[in-house]
Amino acid sequence: MIKFAKHFIICLFLVSCGFQSIYVSEKSDFSFNKSNALGEIKISEDIISNLGGLKKDDGEYELTIETIFKKDISSKNKKGDPEVFDMSLDVNVTLKNDNDILKNKFREKLSYNNLKSKFELKQHENNLKSNLVQEITQDILIYLNSI
Repeated sequence: MIKFAKHFIICLFLVSCGFQSIYVSEKSDFSFNKSNALGEIKISEDIISNLGGLKKDDGEYELTIETIFKKDISSKNKKGDPEVFDMSLDVNVTLKNDNDILKNKFREKLSYNNLKSKFELKQHENNLKSNLVQEITQDILIYLNSI
């Protein structure tokens, strides 16, 4: 019975903590009606889908997302095999209104070590890429909510 009471109290605190998703904010005054994806289309569309809560038919802005994804070798070992990689994601956001054009650039960069298994390396790179997209999306949301 004591175990159940502890679990109930923990669940009660977790449910009532007031957590709200940053991607769906009812208090946001910003909205867009059209969106365009340029550059790395898959990444741009992921960012636009994460911003989908701000898309409304009566929105006043047209949103254009242009992404540039780069993966470079940072260092190599004595044999010439890569040891450390750099991954960067540059995003240019353009907001068009009847009167104004607003532009802003966002950049996230990280380094990671090579893995022995190429399959695990590819999975790790995909996870890191999705983390970069999430971080950029949060930065864009903060910027859009400040407009």
